[in-house]
Parts: sequence; C-alpha cells; structure tokens
Amino acid sequence: MGVNLCFWILGLYLALPLEGIYPPLCQTGYKITMIGSGCYDIDECGEDRHICGAWGTCHNMKGSYWCSCLQGFHQDGNIRSKCVDVNECIGAGNKYPCGENGSCFNLEGSYRCHCTPGFTTYGNNQTKCQELNCDPYATQSTPEQTLPGFDSLLSLLRNNCLVLSNSSGLAGATEMTGEALLTVLANVTDVLQLQSNSQGGNSGKVTTLLRTVENSIRLIAPQLRENVSRINTSHTEVEVVVRRDRTPPRGPVRLTNENIQLDTTWETAIGDDTNYPGFGFAILLSYKSLQTLTNSSEQLSSRVVTVSVSNPNTTNLSEPIILTFNHLKSSDVNTTCVYWSEDGEGAWSIQGCTSVMSNSTQTVCSCTHLSSFALLRGIQENKKYGQLPLVMWVGASVALACAVLSLLMTLWCRFISKKRNGGSRPEQHFKL
Repeated sequence: MGVNLCFWILGLYLALPLEGIYPPLCQTGYKITMIGSGCYDIDECGEDRHICGAWGTCHNMKGSYWCSCLQGFHQDGNIRSKCVDVNECIGAGNKYPCGENGSCFNLEGSYRCHCTPGFTTYGNNQTKCQELNCDPYATQSTPEQTLPGFDSLLSLLRNNCLVLSNSSGLAGATEMTGEALLTVLANVTDVLQLQSNSQGGNSGKVTTLLRTVENSIRLIAPQLRENVSRINTSHTEVEVVVRRDRTPPRGPVRLTNENIQLDTTWETAIGDDTNYPGFGFAILLSYKSLQTLTNSSEQLSSRVVTVSVSNPNTTNLSEPIILTFNHLKSSDVNTTCVYWSEDGEGAWSIQGCTSVMSNSTQTVCSCTHLSSFALLRGIQENKKYGQLPLVMWVGASVALACAVLSLLMTLWCRFISKKRNGGSRPEQHFKL
C-alpha cells in the first residue's frame, strides 16, 4: 500500500499545473528523463534508423524530425513520411519520358528507356528516343569524293550509328566510347588537312571534308560522358560542351580555343523546347592547317572553324551566333566574314554573316546560321575590281551616246543649211 501511495502522489505532482514547479506534461516530441529534470527532445532519428525508409535520411529537429529522399524517391505525404520510389513512367506532366518512339520501364529509384529500331538515346537510357539516320556515314561512292582515311572513319561511325539505333551492325561489332570516337576523328582530320594543302585544294573534296566532320561530331557529342571535352592535336582543336538535364538549360554558352571564340546561348543551341531530348550540346572545331581550300586567289585571314549545336534547325537561327577570330597576320585589314556554302562544288559566301567589329588583330562576326566559317582577305578588293568594268561600261555607253548625238546634230545642221541655200538661189537667178 505504501508503494501505491507513492505512485499516487507522483501522479498528482505531475498533474499539478503550478508555476515554478515541474510542468504537468511534455510537448509532443519531448520526454521526461528524470523526475524534476525537465523535458528533453526525443531523437527520433536515433531511436528508429529506418523511420524515413530505406531510401531516406532522417534529420532531427527540436520536438520533431524531417526526411530527405534520394534522387528517384519522394515522400508520399508530409515531410515526416517515408521515402518511396517515384514511378517516372507515369508521373504527372511526364507522359512520354522516353518520347513517343520509346518504351519506359520503371526501376527502383530510376527508369530506363528502350527505343524502337531507328531511334536512340545515345547510350543514355534516361533521355528521349531520337530518330537516327545512319546514311550520312556511308562510305564515299565515287573516287572523286573519296578522301584517304575517311572510308575507315565512316565505316567506324556507321557501325556505331547502327548499334545506337538498335539496327544490325557489322558482325562482331564493339561499342566505342564517345571520347575514343572523338580522338579518332581529330587524328583523321589532321591527316586530311595536310593532304588538302599538299594537293592545292579542291572544292568538292573540301565540301566532303567539312560536311563529314560536322555529321561525325554531331553523332559523337551526345555520347560524351563529361560535360566538357577538349582535344588539341597538331592540326585540330575541338571543344564540346554537353548539358544533361530534365529541363532545357538556359543562359550563355562560350567556347574558346587558341584562335577563335564562340558566343551563343543554350536557347539557341537547344532550339524548340517541345522537342528537347534531355540533352544539349555546342561544338567548336578549329582546323589549324586548312590554309588553301580552293584553287582560287581568295586567301584565308583566320583559321577555319566548324560550329554545330544539338538544335537540328540551324539554317535561320532566332539569335545570331558571335564568332571572334584572331587574324593570322596582324597586318590583315578589310577582312570579310564568310562561311563555306555547299552550292555547286562549294565556295565561300558572305550570306547571313556580317562583321560587327574589326581591327588589325581581330574581327568579330555575327552569323544567323551554322556551318564552317573563316575570315577572307582580298574579297573586298575583288569586289572593287568587279565594279570597275561596270564603271567602264557606263562611261563607254555615255561616250558612245554623246558621239551619236553629236553626229546626228551635225547631219541635221548640214541638212538645214543646205535647204536654206537651195531655196534662195532661184530667187537670185530670177533677179538677174
């Protein structure tokens, strides 16, 4: 009975809401450790290691706790709920996470896309399936278009393309990393530049070279694992920037090398947000030794550079790209911004490119489309020479018109004079 009395007295003590005496009860999340010692915070994280689930981390706070989840998991309730898997394949606002040509498979904390033949995720199984055409990587059909060493590169890239697009590649084909393919491309481009210069240039082969390099690097860029990849060989310098995000990236993009700087934006590089595949890239490839592209008298005042982005529609950009070229010679003046046009066999063209600023060492170009670009010297002088025959023709025409008019006036005057003289003679003869 004495023990029961003690417990009754203790209960009465705890229930008494008296000022300055021990509080009647502890708030939620607190507990009494010893009689008279007050309320102490309960460490829920320490008492239950799995209170947030296997994929969550518990964070204790005064009187409570909250859970944070790993990527791919979320809380199905309030901040103290356990972390559960996110089903990305049926998530709200994500009807086609793999695109309309892919199938989505949910995994614990992730998902995987499988594409129909002819489409690819470029080795990243969490991006939308994109159509992939392997025809540009077919070997050259005519000897005139064949570039030494390029057939081997094209065969390698075509095989890589067929593997990516779930099509049947060559027997025993092995997948190469994007970094390995980029290295091969740079080395082959080195050799081709030297051969192009030694042969004096050929418009058709130059067009094949530039087009194939651009197609090749567009296939390689999405396969690169690093956000920034750089390769600098004896004759080729390339920089590739890749962004992989659930939402399209925003903001400026700047790529630089020894002689050229590219300034653009991710909005330009991505293009239409509705077709965003889950990645974007920008490429700046500089040819150090491609000095003579054609047999014409036009001379390069800068390195030739190929610019490419993930946006498939680059013939008329919403915002122009800015290219800053360093002159090969500080004495170069009156340089002109040009791009390589594939019309006919290929030639330099000024269409869509304008000079923003130029001095003795640099020229800044603004271009509304993508291609291969350079600075040309001598084109302004050629334009002046081209205007000279027109001036001569105009002058000759004016002189000829004046001569004809003078002749007509002379004949008219003689005719009038003769008529007057002929009319007066009969009158004189009559008077005599």
